[in-house]
Amino acid sequence: MPCSQVSRQFTFFDETRMIESASRLGSYRNWRRLKPSGVTIRGGYGLGWTIAMVAAIFATWPPVARAQHDWGLAEWVTQVSADLETLDHRYRVPLDEAAHELRAQVLRNWLVRLKQADFAALSRAAQIDYLLLRAELEYRLQQLELERKRQRSAAALLPYHSPLVDLLKAREEAEQPQAESLAGTLDEIAATAERLVKQLHKTNGDDLVNTPQRLDGLRAAELLQAFQRQLTDMDRFYNGYDPDYSWWCRQPMERLTKALAAHRKAIRERIVGVAEEDDDTIIGQPIGREGLAIELRHEWIAHHPEELIALAEREMQWCEQQMLAATRQMGLGEDWRSALQQVKEHHVPPGEQPQLIRELAWEAIRFLEAHDLITVPPLAANGWRVNMMSPDRQRLNPYFLGGDSIIVSYPTDTMTHAEKLMSMRSNNVHFARATVHHELIPGHHLQYYALRRYRPYRELFGTPFWMEGWALYWEMLLWDLDFARGPEDRMGMLFWRKHRCARIIFSLNYHLGNMTPEQCVQFLIDQVGHEPSAAAAEVRRSIMGGYGPLYQAAYMLGGLQLRKLHDELVLHGRMTNRQFHDAVLREHSIPIEVLRMAMTGQPLSADLQPSWRFAAPEDHQ
Repeated sequence: MPCSQVSRQFTFFDETRMIESASRLGSYRNWRRLKPSGVTIRGGYGLGWTIAMVAAIFATWPPVARAQHDWGLAEWVTQVSADLETLDHRYRVPLDEAAHELRAQVLRNWLVRLKQADFAALSRAAQIDYLLLRAELEYRLQQLELERKRQRSAAALLPYHSPLVDLLKAREEAEQPQAESLAGTLDEIAATAERLVKQLHKTNGDDLVNTPQRLDGLRAAELLQAFQRQLTDMDRFYNGYDPDYSWWCRQPMERLTKALAAHRKAIRERIVGVAEEDDDTIIGQPIGREGLAIELRHEWIAHHPEELIALAEREMQWCEQQMLAATRQMGLGEDWRSALQQVKEHHVPPGEQPQLIRELAWEAIRFLEAHDLITVPPLAANGWRVNMMSPDRQRLNPYFLGGDSIIVSYPTDTMTHAEKLMSMRSNNVHFARATVHHELIPGHHLQYYALRRYRPYRELFGTPFWMEGWALYWEMLLWDLDFARGPEDRMGMLFWRKHRCARIIFSLNYHLGNMTPEQCVQFLIDQVGHEPSAAAAEVRRSIMGGYGPLYQAAYMLGGLQLRKLHDELVLHGRMTNRQFHDAVLREHSIPIEVLRMAMTGQPLSADLQPSWRFAAPEDHQ
C-alpha cells in the first residue's frame, strides 16, 4: 500500500500494551504477530512507537548485579554513547518536540535502569563508572530541558516555524510529498518571512541591543541557519527524483531560501546588532547563573562561581608577585610590562619556528626522564608531527594547539606588517618554551596516547578539567622543579599562568553578565599583557569558538585540582611521582573529583554528589 494511503491508527497506550505482551514472549517479531491487522503505520514506526518500544526494551533487561561475571558498567557506558550517537544521526530537525521527548525518554530509561543496579555488588571501577554515568545522564536531561526553554523563547521570533518543522520531519521520514500542497506551504512560509523582514527594518534596532531579546535573536539566527541546512537537504532529497516535486516546488523553494536568508540577516542586524558580514565583533550567548550551576555540577565542582573567581584573583596576585621578582632580576625594577615586552622581542626569524618547536619538545622529554616523573613510551615520544596553522585559524587561536600534532601559530606572508609583528611577539622563544610541553609531552600528545589505550569507553565523560587541567598542572610542577633557565623563561611561564587565571575571571564574569566581550578583551590587554589582536582572538575563541562555557576556566581550575590531589598522594608519601602521573592517565578523561575517588580509596555510595572543597580561601599555589 502506498505511504500516502496509510495512516497512524494506533494509540501510544495500545501500542505499549502490545509491546509489553511481546516482550514477555521475548521478541519484537512477536509484537508484529500480535498487532491487529487494522493497525497500520505510515512513514516508518513513528516516534510514539519508538518511545514505547524503547521503554519496553529497557524494562525487560536485567540489572547489572544479576550478571554472572563482573564486567562492570563499561558495556552500559558504550551503549549509552551509541544511543546518543544514533539520536543525533537520526533526528536533526530543529524545534522537533517529539524528537526532544524521545531523547529525554532514552536518558530517563537509562537512569531508571542504572538505579536498579546493586551498587554495593559492583567492583570499585564499576562504581566509578556508575557515578560518572549517573551524573552524565542527569546533566544531559537538565541541558535538554534548558535548551528546550531557550529555543522556545527564540522561536517566538520565527512564527512560521511549526509548518517548517512539519515538512522537514516528513522528509526525515522519507514520505512522498503531495507536491502541489507542499509548494503552497513553502510559498506561505516565504511570504510570512518576507513580511517579518519588512517589519524589522521599520524598527529601531538600537532599542533591542543589550536586552534579553538580543540573545533570543542570536538563537533565532542559529535556528534559521539549521533550518536552511535541513531545507537544502530536503531539496536535494526530492529534486530530480520526484517529478511532481521538481515541477511544483522549484520556485517556492528558491523564494523560501532567499526569504529565510533575508530574515536571518535582518534579525542579526536589527535585533542582535551585528551585521552578517561582520567577522570582528565578538558576540555570544551568556548562560547565566542557572546554566553555570548545571555545568559546575556536571564537572563535580562544589564551589560556586564567585568562589572560583576569588581563587583566580588570588592566583593572579601570586603571579604578579613572581613577575615583579623576575623583572627585578632582569634589571628593570618594578616595570613588569617592559620586562614582558623585552621577552616578546626574543623570537626566531621567519622559517625557523618549526625547528625551535622540535628542540623544545625533546628538551621537555629529557627533563621528564631525568627526574623520573612519568612513563613516556618510545612510540609516544616519537609519535607526534609538526604542522603550521592557517591565517584564518589564527583569528581564533593566536597560539599553538596540540595533540597528535603540534600546530604552530606563526605569521604568514598574507598578513599585514602589524599582524606579523604581533604574531611573532606572541609566539616568542620564552612563551614557546612554556607552551610546547603543554601541547606535546607530558601534555596533550601523551594524553591522547593514553586515551586510546586505557578505558576508552569513558570517552562519553571527557572533560577539559582533565584534558586542559593536566597540561596546566605540568606547567606548575615544572615551575616548582626549576625548569626555567632564567628570569626570561620565568616571565614566559608566568605569562601563561596569569593568562589562565584571567580566563577564569573573564569567562565566568561574562556568563554571569558582569562583563561584555569588549571588557574581556581589554582585561586581557591590561592585566595580562596580551597583544590586542591576541586578546581579541582569545575572547573570540572563548565565546564564539564552539567551546563549552567552562572550557577556558578549566585550565587553571583543573590544574589546581590535580595539584591538590598530588599533594594528598605524593607529598604525603602514598605514591611516587611516576606512579601518580601514570595512574592519572590510566583513568581516562573524567572530572577530577571522581578521579580522586578512584585514586584515594574513599568510601563510595550511589548517591554521592560534588563535595570536594579543593580551593580553600587561604590557598594560593
